[in-house]
Amino acid sequence: MAHSHAHAIARIRKSTAETRDLQSGAMDVDASGTEARLEQTVRELQARVNEQQAILEQLRRSSQVNVQQAAYASEDPREKLKQLRAVKEAYTSLTPTVPLLPSIDSVLPALIAARTLQQNVQGSKQAITTTEAQITSAEALLRHEEAHLHDADLIQKALRDRTARLEAQIEDRSQKAPAQLAKELIAAKRAHKKGYDDEMQRLGDALNDFIDNYLSAMLAAEELGGPVVGDMLNVENETLAAGFTKKGKAKATKKPVSEKTRQRRIDHIWGNQAAIEEEDPLTEAEAADAEMRELVGVLFKTLIGPGGGRAYHHLKRDSAASRFLVRAKIAQFHPRDAQKLRLIDFGRELDD
Repeated sequence: MAHSHAHAIARIRKSTAETRDLQSGAMDVDASGTEARLEQTVRELQARVNEQQAILEQLRRSSQVNVQQAAYASEDPREKLKQLRAVKEAYTSLTPTVPLLPSIDSVLPALIAARTLQQNVQGSKQAITTTEAQITSAEALLRHEEAHLHDADLIQKALRDRTARLEAQIEDRSQKAPAQLAKELIAAKRAHKKGYDDEMQRLGDALNDFIDNYLSAMLAAEELGGPVVGDMLNVENETLAAGFTKKGKAKATKKPVSEKTRQRRIDHIWGNQAAIEEEDPLTEAEAADAEMRELVGVLFKTLIGPGGGRAYHHLKRDSAASRFLVRAKIAQFHPRDAQKLRLIDFGRELDD
């Protein structure tokens, strides 16, 4: 028995030394030798399997023990004690047994090492993929939290500044007489009103310039059966005078349209109110311009009138001007009556 142990240890040491030599030096691969060693290893393993199967079969024939019953502990204490003693004897008898080691020329250790390395590499790749996904998720969460922190810092700074201003105002007011405070409040309200009036005048002038220079011609083109506002940006007066086809394309006419024909068409679409006495007759763009200005003015008066933001203006007709205001989300039709229109009161939620 001692000789067997010494022989096994010697084989292990020799195999270790050979492995180190192979790792330190260049590896020579001989395909024919490797194939022969593989066949030899397969034969050794098959022989060992057959040997173990023969021993197991012999044990089954010679033993009177039921394998199914022996696999589970018996409920009888005496029988259970016998099973435990049998297990102990089996371990005691197998402990000094020399384990099966492959031969020196066997490639089984290399195959086992290759399989272990492949499993480790595959596991490492999966771990890398999982870790990269976790890092990406963590970075996105970090950016999200940094944005929240930045917003919180800005809010905190704004609150501190607001608190400081309010404290300064309270301290300043506490040192002034009521009459002086009332004068300052009235002056501030007047300054605010003047600022609002100036801004309204500026916005009104900008709206008039936009209608004059850009929108009026496009509105007139849509009224005459041409493209919708925005589809044709540069509309000339000659194009409006010639008119449009049923498909919405500009007509190509060689001779100019008579002023009487144009005036009748303008009166038919925009009405007689489009004509101004003692002045030159209006063009199509000028008639559309006047209609848009009048509509915006009426809608604004309705908005600030008694009904407030809930009152509607009853339209005389469905016009390109009203449709443009709705498409631009400046006005809205009544849910059940398309002849009623009102401006959208953007400040209603703040007022409420």
